[in-house]
Amino acid sequence: MFFNKKKDTPQALGIFEASTLIPAVMRKEAALQRLEYYRDAQLEYLQAQLAQKFKSPEKLQPLFINVVRKIVDMKSTTYLEPPKRDLLNATEQDKTTFNEIAAACSLSVKMKTASRLVKLLKTVMVRPVWRNGKIDLDILTPDILDVATGKSPEDVQEVMVTRYGAKQQDTTFEVITPQAIRILDYRGQLKSEESNPYGILPLVPLWDKAPLDTFFVESGEDLIVAQDALNSLLTSLVYTCEMQGYSVGYIKTASTDGTIEAGPGTMVELEKDGEVGFASPDAPIADVLKTIEFILKQTAIANGLSASSLSTEPTNESGIARIIGNLELMEQRADEIELFRGYEKRIFETIRAVWNHHNPGRKLSEGATLRVDFYDLKKANTLTEQVTAWSELLSLGIISEVDIVMEHNPDIKTREEAMRYLIMVREERGQINGDEVFTFRSNLDRLTTPDNDEQPDTEDVNGTDADAA
Repeated sequence: MFFNKKKDTPQALGIFEASTLIPAVMRKEAALQRLEYYRDAQLEYLQAQLAQKFKSPEKLQPLFINVVRKIVDMKSTTYLEPPKRDLLNATEQDKTTFNEIAAACSLSVKMKTASRLVKLLKTVMVRPVWRNGKIDLDILTPDILDVATGKSPEDVQEVMVTRYGAKQQDTTFEVITPQAIRILDYRGQLKSEESNPYGILPLVPLWDKAPLDTFFVESGEDLIVAQDALNSLLTSLVYTCEMQGYSVGYIKTASTDGTIEAGPGTMVELEKDGEVGFASPDAPIADVLKTIEFILKQTAIANGLSASSLSTEPTNESGIARIIGNLELMEQRADEIELFRGYEKRIFETIRAVWNHHNPGRKLSEGATLRVDFYDLKKANTLTEQVTAWSELLSLGIISEVDIVMEHNPDIKTREEAMRYLIMVREERGQINGDEVFTFRSNLDRLTTPDNDEQPDTEDVNGTDADAA
């Protein structure tokens, strides 16, 4: 069932009708294959591939190694470490509320997963939802998505999410617009409809690169093709080792009985000029291994990685050092960070719309904006180099001990926590006097009560009045 691109565009047909056309079906099947390859579910695809090539595929032992996931994870460098998120033009209640939301929906973990799926699938959507009394984030992949756009691929006007059931008649379709949310049955008939309470499309598209002519970015097939080739070669290697890697016994005799029992301590009687021996077939194991290694290296290079990225040879070079040393990968990361900086801001705006609807008494301010500080790759790969770098920055007055504590321990999220941690460490070491403790605690008070014009409490750590002392 092919269609005329000029007349029967998906927008003209309607989103449900367009989803049943061959191009949409093929796109979803390709996306599902990528997902299953990434999730280690490659066996069924490999068995189908062997059935096309061999007359008796059941005699082969399938073997695959997940190169897709390895390369995708190595290329997804945007969230090597959780970024620092701050709200600008926001109240303290806004900041507290957003921190609670981010923790409840595991924002950093979900965004890291989303960045990997973007690298794998090239297009995904993130949907903030209100579920079980809190905000959650759903990551929707192209195998369950259909989208209707306006004059540009980024002008998303309508989204349909497929919910597959155990049986075909259990499958439903959720069609979402800024005005309404409709539920269709498996035949496309309307089951229910309600107004969209948020007034916006509560989904944010994420692309691996800016879309040009279609919403779903089409690229990355080379990685799947390379995985198929490697799977076939690995299976062939197992077959070669099993069937041709051992010597084969033979008998040269005129006797009609072509088999004999032979072994240590056994004597065999043969006719004149008869012969018993073993032949070693010339199995092309080395050639197959070289081909596998060649494909691995070329696949790595084609995806912006070094040839040694997929090498099994040990190296002292860290993963971050490999990224820093790869200019192509660093350039890709810089581009991705700019993309995801915008994606995070749009996700925050969508989260705010969903949150404010369900929490009218604790709304996030409409003027609040999100600032995201992504992790910076540094060339200091050892503790000694890091300490030297910190010392130089301290001497220049660019950072303070608080910055060092927060960078050294990502679990410390606020400057207040870092100040308390510094006080605890110095008190434990016994290398701090009362005046230094007073200075630290005064700074801490100013951080926690910035609008308080009163003088800080002059009581020192021993409970005595500092003026009296």
